[in-house]
Amino acid sequence: MRGSYCGPSYDSSCDLDAELVETVITKMKRGKAAGLDGHLQYSHPLVACMLSKLFNGMVKLEHVPASFGQSYTVPLPNTGSSAYGKSVTVNDFRGISISPVISKIFERCILDRCSNLFTSSDNQFGFEKQSGCAQAIYVFRCVIDHYVNSGSTVNVCAIDVPKAFDKMNHYGLFIKLMKRRIPDNLLLLLESWFAIGMTCVKWHNVWSRWFRLSCGILQGGVLSPYLFAI
Repeated sequence: MRGSYCGPSYDSSCDLDAELVETVITKMKRGKAAGLDGHLQYSHPLVACMLSKLFNGMVKLEHVPASFGQSYTVPLPNTGSSAYGKSVTVNDFRGISISPVISKIFERCILDRCSNLFTSSDNQFGFEKQSGCAQAIYVFRCVIDHYVNSGSTVNVCAIDVPKAFDKMNHYGLFIKLMKRRIPDNLLLLLESWFAIGMTCVKWHNVWSRWFRLSCGILQGGVLSPYLFAI
C-alpha cells in the first residue's frame, strides 16, 4: 500500500509562521518538567522566527533532527504499589516520557494547521479532550437500557489490552493515515520521526543506556493521544 500511495500535495497555507510558533510558546503550561533541550518560555522573540524557518524546512525536506526522537522516561509508582508489606516490582511503575520542548512546539503547530487529519470517531472517549470513562459509561448504560426496556437481552464483550499505548503498531498507524489521505511529505516526516525513536530511563540522578523504540508512541508527545485515537 505504501509503495503505490500518492497523497495530496502539502498546501502552502499550512506553512508554520512565526506568529503561530510564538503563540504556541506563550500558551505552554508552566511547571512542567524540562526536556533534554530545556525551556523556551522566556526566550527572545527572535527564537520564534528561527523556529518557524526550521519547522517549514523540516516539513519540506520530510525530515526531523535526530534529537526529536530522543526522550527520557521517568518511572512513576502506580496507585497502591507502595502499600506496607508489599514487595515492589517493575510492574508497579508506569513510565512517563519527557520529550524535547522544541519537538512539542512543532507538534502543536502541526496540530493547529492539520487538525482535520487527526479527528476521531464520536465513539472514541479515551485520549479526547473533555471526555473519558464517565462519558463512555453513560453511553454504555444508555445503550443497555434501550435494549433491556425493549425486552431484549444484552451480551457484552470487553477487551483489555495492557499497555496498549506502548504497543501501538507504527505501520498500522501509517495505513490509517494513508486512508485519511495524509500529504506525502507529512507521512514521510512521521515515518522518519518514528524510525529514530529512542529513550533512556531516569531514576533520581541515574540515567540508563539508550534503547530504541520499535513500537508505541511517546507518553509525553503532543500528537500521541491523537495518533493513538486514530
